[in-house]
Amino acid sequence: MKVKIAVLALAMAAMLPAYAGSKDIKDLAAYTGMSVRKVQMVVGTRTAFAEYPYTYQRYKARFVKTLGEENYERLMSGQPVRLGNGVVVQIRATDGVARTN
Repeated sequence: MKVKIAVLALAMAAMLPAYAGSKDIKDLAAYTGMSVRKVQMVVGTRTAFAEYPYTYQRYKARFVKTLGEENYERLMSGQPVRLGNGVVVQIRATDGVARTN
């Protein structure tokens, strides 16, 4: 029984969404030319968006192309990233509650 609980807890922790402060989301949206909603879909919980099955791959590709693969990987791992316009943004995995940096 304890093993099942441990496995369940580990699986839930692996599925934690990534969140950024609202300013960071707005900065990423402005830099990538995407809407705030689309940026939230790419960096956060994808399935919370009704359009996810149809648009996620397209917007993720656009997001990664604009940021660059290395910066995208750094951003998704919680490290700060300096955008081409000099703005520094950071996202982090949370317990499901949006928090500002």
